[in-house]
Amino acid sequence: MSVVGFVLAAALSGPQRVEPVLWLNPKGSLLVAGKPAEARLTPGAATVRTPFGLGLDLNGTHGGLLLKDFPALALTKAMTVSTWVYLRSYVNDGPGAQLLFRGDDRPGLDPYDLVLRGDGTIEFGIGSETDGRPFVATEIPLQQWVHITASFSSESGELRLWMGSRLVATRVTEIRPFATLDTNYLPGVGIGNVETDGGFGNNQPLNGTLADLRLYPAVLEPRDVGYQPIQALPL
Repeated sequence: MSVVGFVLAAALSGPQRVEPVLWLNPKGSLLVAGKPAEARLTPGAATVRTPFGLGLDLNGTHGGLLLKDFPALALTKAMTVSTWVYLRSYVNDGPGAQLLFRGDDRPGLDPYDLVLRGDGTIEFGIGSETDGRPFVATEIPLQQWVHITASFSSESGELRLWMGSRLVATRVTEIRPFATLDTNYLPGVGIGNVETDGGFGNNQPLNGTLADLRLYPAVLEPRDVGYQPIQALPL
């Protein structure tokens, strides 16, 4: 095949598939950069069956799936988070309830998180070390499965948030997330809570269930992460 023919065939085959750098998959395994990753399931968190395979259930008082800070998760150029979530309540303890969190125990210095607030909104935000934390947010219902997709592009500065296939919030910012966490302050990644339960008393537990949670190093939309609409299902 000629070079021109190869390029044309590649173009016709569609966009190259992007693999998640973090994936809590339907088999209940946690993968980082495509490989099984060691993580700590703390009291208050448990593996449960969901309509989307095995998921992570949090009791709203404590617990999470906690892992160390891998280089592959230090995303600054582009990122997309997607997950199914079933909420039993909004926030039972702390300033928020984390779905996905990367940071350390320094207050307010968190490169990115997907967090639930007590007013019934879900936020996706990024943070720099000096300029604050811009975010996008929308209301989210209780007692039903909801699919959330959130993305950030450093090229455009745009944050986007989808509920199902509907784009519900956008924002353009000049702020960019920082990469390097402070090793003196227990850096890491938390699913269902902040990154550690052994630091400065931080506790932001979700009261609900997460399934098929993914983090990509690219700007994607719901159709790109395999979102398919479903009827609202009980847990």
